[in-house]
Amino acid sequence: MQMHPLAVAVSLLATLAAVQAQAQTQTAPAPVAAAAAALPEVKVTDGADSNATEGSGQYTAREVSVGKMPQAPRETPQSLSVITRQQLDDRNLTRVEEAVKLSTGMTVTRYDGAGNFNTFQSRGFDLGSIQHDGVPIPQGNYGMLDTAVYDHIEVLRGPTGLLQGASEPGGTVNLVRKRAPSRLALSADAAVGSFGLRRGVVDVGGGLNAEGTIRARAVAVAEDKDSYVDTLFNHKRLGYGTLEWDLTPATTLSVGAAQQRVRATVDQGLPAYADGRLADLPRGAFAGLRGNQQDLDTTDVFAELEHRLDGGGLVRLSARDIDRTQFYRSARANSALAANGSFTMETVDGDFRVRTRNYDLFLATPVQAAGRPHKLLVGASYNEGKSWDGNFAYGPSRPFNLLQPQYDQPYPAITLPGFSSIVTRREKALYGQSQIGLADTVKLLAGGRMAWAEAVTRRTSDGAATSTADPGRQFVPSVALMWDFHSQYTAYASYAETFVVQSQLNAAKQLLEPRTGKQVELGVKGELLQKRLQAHAALFRIIEENRAIADPVVAGASLPGGKVRAQGFEAEVSGQPRPGWDIVAGYAYNDTRYLQAPAAQQGQVFSPITPRHSLNLFTRHAFTSPALRGWSVGGGVSWRSKFFAQSGTLRINAPGYALLSAQVGYQINDHVSLNLSVDNLLDKTYYEKVSSVSRQNFYGEPRRVTLALKARY
Repeated sequence: MQMHPLAVAVSLLATLAAVQAQAQTQTAPAPVAAAAAALPEVKVTDGADSNATEGSGQYTAREVSVGKMPQAPRETPQSLSVITRQQLDDRNLTRVEEAVKLSTGMTVTRYDGAGNFNTFQSRGFDLGSIQHDGVPIPQGNYGMLDTAVYDHIEVLRGPTGLLQGASEPGGTVNLVRKRAPSRLALSADAAVGSFGLRRGVVDVGGGLNAEGTIRARAVAVAEDKDSYVDTLFNHKRLGYGTLEWDLTPATTLSVGAAQQRVRATVDQGLPAYADGRLADLPRGAFAGLRGNQQDLDTTDVFAELEHRLDGGGLVRLSARDIDRTQFYRSARANSALAANGSFTMETVDGDFRVRTRNYDLFLATPVQAAGRPHKLLVGASYNEGKSWDGNFAYGPSRPFNLLQPQYDQPYPAITLPGFSSIVTRREKALYGQSQIGLADTVKLLAGGRMAWAEAVTRRTSDGAATSTADPGRQFVPSVALMWDFHSQYTAYASYAETFVVQSQLNAAKQLLEPRTGKQVELGVKGELLQKRLQAHAALFRIIEENRAIADPVVAGASLPGGKVRAQGFEAEVSGQPRPGWDIVAGYAYNDTRYLQAPAAQQGQVFSPITPRHSLNLFTRHAFTSPALRGWSVGGGVSWRSKFFAQSGTLRINAPGYALLSAQVGYQINDHVSLNLSVDNLLDKTYYEKVSSVSRQNFYGEPRRVTLALKARY
């Protein structure tokens, strides 16, 4: 039986309310007084989770968990950004994609007008997987859960083979969920804004017994909005619930689920002219029909058993099952745009499903040896992903004109053939890392991951295997040296490898060997002003080999002869330079090149969608004078240099752009606040993505204003 999207949240809300009504000994926390140098902050959690950022009021995190071992960002020998709960709230960021795009050096490539189909890139490469509380899940084009369920987002750039095994070298995004507090906490948000935005969030949690050893939390989201693009809409419903039980003072069992349903209009972008020029059209232009449809459903079920050892060690067993389905009916452009605004429109229906299961067990513990402290990580994981493919069909094509659109033309009836194949991907792995204290200020990190991966495609009609990829055992090493050359600064040098299983066949009809990548990174990290301010800078170079290229002799076959290089620089500073003043700023330089490729590509850019330069800056100031106490103002800029798309000799160029943003907040009292945010303040017209002459070219969003009322108790 299909569960309603809010069923989990509603049931936990009811249970929590009933238990709280009976728990006479449970008292609500006293309001938090206004700090002398900042706006009043209301703690949502009780601080038991050192990894939590909720309620801290900060733009920095004390610890991150993306590397399994909880540790400070300064102790991670890779470029790392954290988008805290405070940042998400201050900027009214409700979509993971929006938050990640504002992180240093990240590119978000969208494939639909509503922004539900996206992929993430870093350093010129895809991320491959997104981590959910440290458990990797293939990202795909299935959308993310609303940010209302997350405490913070960790963005790690560069190879993460130790954590994810067979994965792209771009990095990973770790989505860290909200945990259940031991004391009663309630929040409610209501927002309205441009393009018909109407949004409501309810978040409640607390102890289910007087001792607080059994806790629950539930989040419910309802959001409806239209679009600057004609006829488009996006409706979202989400329910999230978690239950935590302290089996002993050192052992906690956590279970939960989230379900999100999105109903929207699918928009696959505008066509360009045949010579690659982008059309100068109204930003509301839509190359589709009112009957276009996009349905996305995500169910995420998880369980986690954690045991905290004496001396700071940790044992954690995690299990996660994510089931994602999508259906779309799409009338879309399928030809270049003519001078009079006409093009050929095709129709296609598709139904897809992906299910991923992941189990992970690890031990992280400090160790004393030779009179020095060290750390040890050992773990094992198993993941299995299934994708149901082939259930799509094309309908008739028709002429359409963007200058005289007729959106109400009937959408044709298309019969889907059913799924034709199921692709199953499995990986078993053992991994580990030793953090060895060579001296008081020098650490050596050495580790790796041994993985056994396979991919099998079977026909649904008879279950017969049609292709099998089995690269055998793969070992992915990583090593780093860290030097605390100052009480506030750490320098590091790291080396890591990756491998990616390929699906292309050679002339003998055999699968190509995996792509392999190697990265060298040099960097420095700092903690300043009593750790209120964090900064880092890094130089990197990635070489990836064995990329599939076309066989010049055998048509349709491939050779593992491609080689590419990505190199660049990243710098970021975040935190509180002085009380009441928060800032996060990051710059990235990326250069990507083909080193070995067919003659037409040799020496060319291999990731044209990655801008060579990118900059993100946002700052916020809370007034402390009696006349302005309670008010805050903020502003920022996001800049991307030019980028392009290329097919053969045809290139579609997108000029760079800079977008300004502004924010005004008012703390009405200790519990209630108003927040007004404006994105694309100057209403700049620009193309956010370019792809081909036939479709997938998108204007960026015009000026967007959001007013949010937030209550915290």
